[in-house]
Amino acid sequence: MNINSTKQLPAESWYAIRVAPGGQKMAKAVPGASEERVGETQIERECREKGFAIFMPSFWTVVRHQRTNKLIEKRFPLLVGYAFVRASGQDIAGVRQLNNVAYFLRGGGNYGLASFRDHDIAQLYIAELEKREEHVTMKQNGEADIRKHRRSALHRQLGLIFPKGRRKRVPLRMLASAAINSLPTKAKKRCMTILMELEALDKEEVACNTNGLALSSAA
Repeated sequence: MNINSTKQLPAESWYAIRVAPGGQKMAKAVPGASEERVGETQIERECREKGFAIFMPSFWTVVRHQRTNKLIEKRFPLLVGYAFVRASGQDIAGVRQLNNVAYFLRGGGNYGLASFRDHDIAQLYIAELEKREEHVTMKQNGEADIRKHRRSALHRQLGLIFPKGRRKRVPLRMLASAAINSLPTKAKKRCMTILMELEALDKEEVACNTNGLALSSAA
């Protein structure tokens, strides 16, 4: 990435900042937030609320919860401790006063600071979008794998409710739906719960295949 060294200073430019400790932690999720603010960090929220454009290169990762087997999404900074803020000369003092900004990085650019062109930041942003698309695909595949294992487990549980001879001749879910009223109360309740969960898994799979998955904040 090239540092600007022109004598004629632009009205605005991108500057590298050192983020204060804790500033790159995910902020509390905001209901109905736009897609670009999902997984927002403390430094990003503060800058945007004060009217400053900010770009923090980052990546998402998916972790499977050990107990619940659910997928948890988390966003992490690619450049730990650093971000880029777009500001004019008169805005620099205001950026310095932000709680989550430690200082501007020095360099040979505007005002003796490390400044960057729009083109440089755009290239980083495009690379981040590509990584986000990869993450969505990974999440989709991961959830499909979890649904598959959960569906198999539920079918095994249904199999324990009905005699083996009947299971071989009729699909389990069809058998359960037809014979549920003849089951003892406890078995009937369990069978109904399993069928409802299987139906929910089917609907979830259809929704994922049709509409894709939206990223959600872990905050």
